[in-house]
Amino acid sequence: MLKRMSTPDSFYLRGIVMQILRIPCCLFLLAAGLIVLSVPARARGAQDGTVNISVKLDSTLQLMRGGIGASWHAIEDSLPVVGEESHGGSAWGGNPPPGNEQAWQEIYRHAGWLGLDFCRVELEQRMYQPEKDRFDWDNREMRILYRILDWCQAQGVDVFLQQMWSNVDWNSYPEFRGDPVKRLHSAPLSLGEFAGGFAELVEHLVRKKGYSCIKWLSITNEPGHSWSWWQRPPTSPDPVTPALKAVREELDRRGIATPLAAPDWTDSPPLEPAKIDFDPFIGAYDIHSYYSRYDWTEKDDLPVDLPLSLVVKRLGDWADWAHERGKPFFLTELGSMVFGWQGRHNGPNTFEAALKDAELVVRGLNARVDGFNKWSFNNRGDLDGQWQMLDTWDPERGELLEKFTPKPNSYFVYGLVSRFSAKHSRTLATSVTGGELDSTSRVFAASLRSPGGELTLLVVNDAKSGWQAEYSLSGLKTKRSLYKYQVAFTQRDNAKLRIDPVGEYLLGPGQRVFSDKLPAFSMTVYTTYHLSHADSGIIAE
Repeated sequence: MLKRMSTPDSFYLRGIVMQILRIPCCLFLLAAGLIVLSVPARARGAQDGTVNISVKLDSTLQLMRGGIGASWHAIEDSLPVVGEESHGGSAWGGNPPPGNEQAWQEIYRHAGWLGLDFCRVELEQRMYQPEKDRFDWDNREMRILYRILDWCQAQGVDVFLQQMWSNVDWNSYPEFRGDPVKRLHSAPLSLGEFAGGFAELVEHLVRKKGYSCIKWLSITNEPGHSWSWWQRPPTSPDPVTPALKAVREELDRRGIATPLAAPDWTDSPPLEPAKIDFDPFIGAYDIHSYYSRYDWTEKDDLPVDLPLSLVVKRLGDWADWAHERGKPFFLTELGSMVFGWQGRHNGPNTFEAALKDAELVVRGLNARVDGFNKWSFNNRGDLDGQWQMLDTWDPERGELLEKFTPKPNSYFVYGLVSRFSAKHSRTLATSVTGGELDSTSRVFAASLRSPGGELTLLVVNDAKSGWQAEYSLSGLKTKRSLYKYQVAFTQRDNAKLRIDPVGEYLLGPGQRVFSDKLPAFSMTVYTTYHLSHADSGIIAE
């Protein structure tokens, strides 16, 4: 694992000052001089430096085809867990019963507060087609799915509908049948039956139920890996392209135009055109990212070395490839494993992880990614780490909590990004000069203009000390107020945090520049949206 991050250097200085108080007065000046020498060079550089951030309001990098949201699963029946390994990851459990109106209204309130406008909604084939010739549209899990889709439909959320795996004996390879683990990981034996069943689901949801919010379809989670959920005997990846072709043809036969997305690969894979033989059958590209790390941290014993600079370069390659073909590119799962995970490990929900996830989104916007999904909105937190943005499950008692509460830190850090961004916004040209320590950039910024013309500027400081920031906006036509919202390291682990405006800057055509301070290890948003903590986040305009 990566070495655990220390507290910001301001905390370090405070400790030194406390030591001064114990030094005899005659030695004070000598001690003071030693303090200057003892403060790391990177801290002095941060305190003395200035960051310049410029936004061109009339320059569009990308019109997003999605937005910023989180994964939201409907799978409730238990999946096999062996030791600390849940073979369904954490894409199941922790949902209230579909008939519990009060609980679902509470979930809706939190989803609304977060402004989740692009949600990857997850299910498995067993939910709707447990047997070859039997479809079940009214069981507990399907009604949970409708609960999720009802909210997305009412709020104008774009849904990326994800079938995670099949998990049915009747269409798994014979060698895998009867084994809960192998069945879960099996690719379908009959692609024709698979395509027919999946298309029946889509037709039921889109035509019979009227869920026009479903914009994209994915037929399986993370195929192509030795451990993934699309395998043939004995345990090796099965090609997924023939299935994409079969499903696309079956959807076309039924007159359903909803596009497929692929390849759904992980972890931040490089673009390798030779492996892409599925382009004719899809309308969008997507991948996942989990082991990305801050550029300034060390690899240590991580299984892969993925500094954010490398990940962002790969995102840009994928985005260019997709856009050249007239298709969007999504990062449909993102999270942090580098601080630990599995079981009840809190690594994915440390402040360090939350800020890194937010930084990945900010830098990914500048790489022209069309949409982002954090893993994950609802999550038990005791299957493969505490990934949840909302606490709904009591791992000690193994039951649903009576009251659902924010899970710091992702709720407030990643949530600060999703709360003030509207789907289908334009990414504006944004540049940062300064903000470097040891030749490594530590401040990152991205800007969005909503379909209604609202401006949101996102700024991450991943240094352990603060900066003076100078902002310049060009292309401003009228007077606008920018409201400031912020979460810093000193506010970590606080489930009762309130997000209210903490500053206002009035700008006009003749006044396009303002100054501010960026705290150590912080996420800051400047936006024309004025939201109190009690207000819902921005979804659509």
